Amino acid sequence: MFQRIIHLIHKTTAAITHGNLSQRIPLTGNGNEGDEVTAAINTMLDSISQQMDNVRQTSNAIAHDLRAPIARARSQLEDGALHAHTEAELRTTIEHAVEQLDHVTSICDALLRIAQIEAGSRHSAFSQFDLVPALRDILELYAAVAEDRGITIKTIFPEKLPFYGDRAMFQQAIANVLDNAIKFSPPKGVIACSAQLILPSPHSENDGIVEIAITDHGVGMTPQDIAHATQRFFRAEQTHHISGSGLGLSLVQAIVQRHGGQLHLAHNNPGLIVRIEVPLPRTKISKTMEINR
Repeated sequence: MFQRIIHLIHKTTAAITHGNLSQRIPLTGNGNEGDEVTAAINTMLDSISQQMDNVRQTSNAIAHDLRAPIARARSQLEDGALHAHTEAELRTTIEHAVEQLDHVTSICDALLRIAQIEAGSRHSAFSQFDLVPALRDILELYAAVAEDRGITIKTIFPEKLPFYGDRAMFQQAIANVLDNAIKFSPPKGVIACSAQLILPSPHSENDGIVEIAITDHGVGMTPQDIAHATQRFFRAEQTHHISGSGLGLSLVQAIVQRHGGQLHLAHNNPGLIVRIEVPLPRTKISKTMEINR
Protein backbone atom coordinates (compact mmCIF):
# COMPACT_ATOMS: atom_id res chain seq x y z
CA MET A 1 0.00 0.00 0.00
CA PHE A 2 2.78 2.40 0.96
CA GLN A 3 4.61 1.75 -2.31
CA ARG A 4 1.39 2.38 -4.25
CA ILE A 5 0.90 5.76 -2.55
CA ILE A 6 4.51 6.73 -3.28
CA HIS A 7 3.98 5.75 -6.92
CA LEU A 8 0.80 7.87 -7.16
CA ILE A 9 2.53 10.86 -5.56
CA HIS A 10 5.46 10.54 -7.96
CA LYS A 11 3.10 10.24 -10.95
CA THR A 12 1.09 13.29 -9.86
CA THR A 13 4.11 15.50 -9.16
CA ALA A 14 5.58 14.54 -12.53
CA ALA A 15 2.36 15.60 -14.27
CA ILE A 16 2.32 18.90 -12.37
CA THR A 17 5.98 19.51 -13.23
CA HIS A 18 5.07 19.17 -16.92
CA GLY A 19 2.33 21.78 -16.64
CA ASN A 20 -0.80 19.85 -15.66
CA LEU A 21 -1.63 21.88 -12.55
CA SER A 22 -5.06 20.27 -12.19
CA GLN A 23 -3.62 16.81 -11.54
CA ARG A 24 -4.33 15.43 -8.06
CA ILE A 25 -3.40 12.25 -6.18
CA PRO A 26 -6.33 9.77 -6.26
CA LEU A 27 -7.64 8.53 -2.91
CA THR A 28 -7.90 4.82 -2.21
CA GLY A 29 -11.22 5.26 -0.46
CA ASN A 30 -10.12 3.23 2.55
CA GLY A 31 -10.11 6.22 4.88
CA ASN A 32 -6.76 5.21 6.33
CA GLU A 33 -3.72 7.33 7.19
CA GLY A 34 -2.57 7.16 3.59
CA ASP A 35 -5.79 8.82 2.44
CA GLU A 36 -5.40 11.48 5.13
CA VAL A 37 -1.92 12.34 3.91
CA THR A 38 -3.10 12.28 0.29
CA ALA A 39 -6.03 14.59 1.08
CA ALA A 40 -3.68 17.01 2.85
CA ILE A 41 -1.33 17.06 -0.14
CA ASN A 42 -4.25 17.62 -2.53
CA THR A 43 -5.50 20.51 -0.39
CA MET A 44 -2.04 22.06 -0.50
CA LEU A 45 -1.94 21.63 -4.29
CA ASP A 46 -5.37 23.27 -4.59
CA SER A 47 -4.12 26.22 -2.56
CA ILE A 48 -0.96 26.57 -4.65
CA SER A 49 -2.99 26.35 -7.86
CA GLN A 50 -5.37 29.05 -6.63
CA GLN A 51 -2.48 31.31 -5.66
CA MET A 52 -0.91 30.86 -9.08
CA ASP A 53 -4.23 31.74 -10.71
CA ASN A 54 -4.36 34.87 -8.55
CA VAL A 55 -0.83 35.79 -9.61
CA ARG A 56 -1.73 35.35 -13.28
CA GLN A 57 -4.89 37.42 -12.92
CA THR A 58 -3.04 40.15 -11.04
CA SER A 59 -0.24 40.18 -13.62
CA ASN A 60 -2.74 40.54 -16.45
CA ALA A 61 -4.55 43.31 -14.58
CA ILE A 62 -1.29 45.13 -13.87
CA ALA A 63 -0.29 44.93 -17.52
CA HIS A 64 -3.67 46.33 -18.59
CA ASP A 65 -3.95 49.05 -15.94
CA LEU A 66 -0.38 50.28 -16.35
CA ARG A 67 -0.31 50.13 -20.12
CA ALA A 68 -3.25 52.51 -20.58
CA PRO A 69 -1.90 55.55 -18.64
CA ILE A 70 1.64 55.00 -19.97
CA ALA A 71 0.28 54.89 -23.53
CA ARG A 72 -1.72 58.07 -22.90
CA ALA A 73 1.34 59.84 -21.49
CA ARG A 74 3.42 58.80 -24.51
CA SER A 75 0.71 59.96 -26.91
CA GLN A 76 0.41 63.32 -25.15
CA LEU A 77 4.16 63.89 -25.21
CA GLU A 78 4.41 62.93 -28.88
CA ASP A 79 1.50 65.21 -29.70
CA GLY A 80 3.11 68.05 -27.78
CA ALA A 81 6.44 67.55 -29.51
CA LEU A 82 4.78 67.69 -32.93
CA HIS A 83 2.04 70.27 -32.47
CA ALA A 84 2.79 72.54 -29.51
CA HIS A 85 3.46 76.05 -30.85
CA THR A 86 4.13 77.87 -27.60
CA GLU A 87 5.88 77.17 -24.34
CA ALA A 88 2.53 77.30 -22.53
CA GLU A 89 1.03 74.63 -24.81
CA LEU A 90 4.06 72.39 -24.29
CA ARG A 91 3.92 72.89 -20.52
CA THR A 92 0.23 71.94 -20.47
CA THR A 93 0.97 68.79 -22.47
CA ILE A 94 3.77 67.81 -20.10
CA GLU A 95 1.55 68.41 -17.05
CA HIS A 96 -1.13 66.11 -18.47
CA ALA A 97 1.48 63.42 -19.15
CA VAL A 98 2.84 63.76 -15.61
CA GLU A 99 -0.69 63.22 -14.26
CA GLN A 100 -0.88 59.93 -16.13
CA LEU A 101 2.52 58.84 -14.83
CA ASP A 102 1.53 59.86 -11.29
CA HIS A 103 -1.41 57.48 -11.64
CA VAL A 104 1.02 54.70 -12.59
CA THR A 105 3.15 55.54 -9.56
CA SER A 106 0.13 55.41 -7.26
CA ILE A 107 -0.78 51.95 -8.59
CA CYS A 108 2.76 50.69 -8.02
CA ASP A 109 2.83 52.19 -4.52
CA ALA A 110 -0.49 50.54 -3.64
CA LEU A 111 0.65 47.15 -4.93
CA LEU A 112 3.90 47.43 -2.98
CA ARG A 113 1.99 48.42 0.15
CA ILE A 114 -0.34 45.43 -0.19
CA ALA A 115 2.62 43.09 -0.68
CA GLN A 116 4.39 44.49 2.40
CA ILE A 117 1.29 44.11 4.55
CA GLU A 118 0.58 40.57 3.35
CA ALA A 119 4.20 39.67 4.09
CA GLY A 120 3.75 40.88 7.66
CA SER A 121 6.77 43.16 7.51
CA ARG A 122 5.31 45.70 9.95
CA HIS A 123 4.06 43.57 12.84
CA SER A 124 6.60 45.25 15.14
CA ALA A 125 4.59 48.47 14.83
CA PHE A 126 1.61 46.94 16.65
CA SER A 127 0.74 48.57 19.96
CA GLN A 128 -2.29 49.38 22.09
CA PHE A 129 -4.03 52.71 21.55
CA ASP A 130 -7.39 54.43 21.77
CA LEU A 131 -9.07 54.03 18.38
CA VAL A 132 -11.50 56.96 18.76
CA PRO A 133 -8.91 59.78 18.36
CA ALA A 134 -7.36 57.85 15.45
CA LEU A 135 -10.75 57.72 13.72
CA ARG A 136 -11.45 61.40 14.40
CA ASP A 137 -8.07 62.36 12.89
CA ILE A 138 -9.05 60.66 9.61
CA LEU A 139 -12.50 62.26 9.62
CA GLU A 140 -10.90 65.66 10.13
CA LEU A 141 -8.64 65.10 7.11
CA TYR A 142 -11.65 64.36 4.89
CA ALA A 143 -13.96 67.00 6.37
CA ALA A 144 -13.03 69.65 3.80
CA VAL A 145 -13.48 67.26 0.86
CA ALA A 146 -16.89 66.21 2.15
CA GLU A 147 -17.90 69.81 2.81
CA ASP A 148 -16.99 70.85 -0.75
CA ARG A 149 -19.55 68.32 -2.00
CA GLY A 150 -22.12 69.20 0.62
CA ILE A 151 -21.77 65.75 2.19
CA THR A 152 -22.53 65.33 5.88
CA ILE A 153 -20.57 62.79 7.94
CA LYS A 154 -22.39 61.61 11.05
CA THR A 155 -20.45 59.77 13.74
CA ILE A 156 -21.40 57.48 16.61
CA PHE A 157 -18.33 56.76 18.75
CA PRO A 158 -17.90 55.74 22.39
CA GLU A 159 -15.84 57.93 24.68
CA LYS A 160 -12.89 55.62 24.14
CA LEU A 161 -12.30 52.35 22.34
CA PRO A 162 -9.27 50.13 23.08
CA PHE A 163 -7.49 48.71 20.06
CA TYR A 164 -4.35 46.71 19.37
CA GLY A 165 -2.67 47.11 16.02
CA ASP A 166 -0.66 49.36 13.74
CA ARG A 167 -2.20 52.82 14.16
CA ALA A 168 -0.99 54.33 10.87
CA MET A 169 -1.80 51.19 8.90
CA PHE A 170 -5.31 50.90 10.30
CA GLN A 171 -5.94 54.59 9.72
CA GLN A 172 -5.06 54.01 6.07
CA ALA A 173 -7.75 51.33 5.85
CA ILE A 174 -10.36 53.69 7.32
CA ALA A 175 -9.19 56.48 5.03
CA ASN A 176 -9.61 54.27 1.95
CA VAL A 177 -13.14 53.29 2.95
CA LEU A 178 -14.10 56.89 3.76
CA ASP A 179 -12.56 58.14 0.52
CA ASN A 180 -14.69 55.66 -1.44
CA ALA A 181 -17.81 56.62 0.49
CA ILE A 182 -17.29 60.30 -0.34
CA LYS A 183 -16.29 59.60 -3.94
CA PHE A 184 -19.36 57.49 -4.70
CA SER A 185 -21.91 59.49 -2.68
CA PRO A 186 -24.23 61.99 -4.38
CA PRO A 187 -23.84 65.71 -3.61
CA LYS A 188 -25.47 66.62 -0.28
CA GLY A 189 -25.43 62.97 0.71
CA VAL A 190 -25.00 61.56 4.21
CA ILE A 191 -22.28 59.18 5.40
CA ALA A 192 -22.54 57.43 8.76
CA CYS A 193 -19.44 56.29 10.62
CA SER A 194 -19.76 54.27 13.81
CA ALA A 195 -17.48 52.29 16.09
CA GLN A 196 -18.26 50.02 19.00
CA LEU A 197 -16.93 47.17 21.10
CA ILE A 198 -18.99 43.99 20.87
CA LEU A 199 -18.59 42.20 24.19
CA PRO A 200 -17.16 38.68 24.11
CA SER A 201 -19.00 35.48 24.87
CA PRO A 202 -18.14 33.75 28.18
CA HIS A 203 -15.75 31.30 26.50
CA SER A 204 -14.22 33.71 24.00
CA GLU A 205 -10.44 33.82 23.65
CA ASN A 206 -10.49 37.57 22.96
CA ASP A 207 -11.74 40.60 24.85
CA GLY A 208 -14.45 41.38 22.33
CA ILE A 209 -14.74 42.53 18.73
CA VAL A 210 -14.07 46.10 17.63
CA GLU A 211 -16.57 46.94 14.88
CA ILE A 212 -16.28 49.95 12.59
CA ALA A 213 -19.07 50.59 10.09
CA ILE A 214 -19.10 53.20 7.32
CA THR A 215 -22.39 53.56 5.46
CA ASP A 216 -23.16 55.69 2.42
CA HIS A 217 -26.11 56.23 0.09
CA GLY A 218 -24.17 56.29 -3.17
CA VAL A 219 -24.08 54.06 -6.23
CA GLY A 220 -23.55 50.91 -4.14
CA MET A 221 -22.67 47.48 -5.52
CA THR A 222 -24.58 44.53 -6.86
CA PRO A 223 -24.22 41.18 -5.05
CA GLN A 224 -21.98 40.07 -7.92
CA ASP A 225 -19.78 43.15 -7.49
CA ILE A 226 -19.55 42.63 -3.73
CA ALA A 227 -18.29 39.08 -4.31
CA HIS A 228 -15.33 40.44 -6.32
CA ALA A 229 -14.86 43.85 -4.67
CA THR A 230 -11.62 43.01 -2.84
CA GLN A 231 -9.93 41.55 -5.91
CA ARG A 232 -7.08 43.71 -7.14
CA PHE A 233 -8.04 46.11 -9.93
CA PHE A 234 -11.72 45.15 -9.76
CA ARG A 235 -14.08 48.05 -10.45
CA ALA A 236 -17.85 47.87 -10.48
CA GLU A 237 -19.45 48.61 -13.84
CA GLN A 238 -21.32 51.67 -12.54
CA THR A 239 -18.10 53.28 -11.23
CA HIS A 240 -15.92 53.14 -14.34
CA HIS A 241 -16.57 56.82 -15.04
CA ILE A 242 -15.09 57.76 -11.65
CA SER A 243 -11.31 57.91 -11.30
CA GLY A 244 -9.66 55.15 -9.29
CA SER A 245 -7.25 52.23 -9.44
CA GLY A 246 -9.45 49.40 -8.15
CA LEU A 247 -6.94 48.71 -5.37
CA GLY A 248 -8.57 50.55 -2.46
CA LEU A 249 -10.60 47.69 -1.03
CA SER A 250 -7.79 45.23 -1.76
CA LEU A 251 -5.57 47.30 0.50
CA VAL A 252 -8.30 47.53 3.15
CA GLN A 253 -8.73 43.75 3.03
CA ALA A 254 -4.98 43.20 3.46
CA ILE A 255 -4.81 45.55 6.44
CA VAL A 256 -7.87 44.08 8.15
CA GLN A 257 -6.59 40.53 7.70
CA ARG A 258 -3.18 41.61 9.02
CA HIS A 259 -5.03 42.60 12.20
CA GLY A 260 -6.77 39.22 12.35
CA GLY A 261 -10.10 40.77 11.37
CA GLN A 262 -12.76 40.48 8.70
CA LEU A 263 -14.11 42.87 6.09
CA HIS A 264 -17.82 42.70 5.25
CA LEU A 265 -19.63 44.54 2.43
CA ALA A 266 -23.40 44.80 2.15
CA HIS A 267 -25.90 46.65 -0.03
CA ASN A 268 -27.53 49.65 1.67
CA ASN A 269 -30.36 50.17 -0.85
CA PRO A 270 -29.05 52.57 -2.05
CA GLY A 271 -25.39 52.71 -1.19
CA LEU A 272 -22.92 50.47 0.55
CA ILE A 273 -22.24 49.33 4.10
CA VAL A 274 -18.60 48.56 4.86
CA ARG A 275 -18.13 46.78 8.17
CA ILE A 276 -14.72 46.01 9.67
CA GLU A 277 -14.49 43.60 12.60
CA VAL A 278 -11.22 43.13 14.47
CA PRO A 279 -10.78 40.93 17.56
CA LEU A 280 -9.38 42.58 20.66
CA PRO A 281 -6.61 40.36 22.10
CA ARG A 282 -7.21 39.99 25.81
CA THR A 283 -3.55 39.84 26.80
CA LYS A 284 -2.58 42.89 24.73
CA ILE A 285 -4.80 45.50 26.42
CA SER A 286 -3.68 47.03 29.69
CA LYS A 287 -6.08 47.85 32.50
CA THR A 288 -5.76 51.55 31.71
CA MET A 289 -7.35 51.00 28.30
CA GLU A 290 -10.25 48.83 29.42
CA ILE A 291 -13.79 50.11 29.09
CA ASN A 292 -16.21 49.94 31.97
CA ARG A 293 -18.62 47.12 31.28
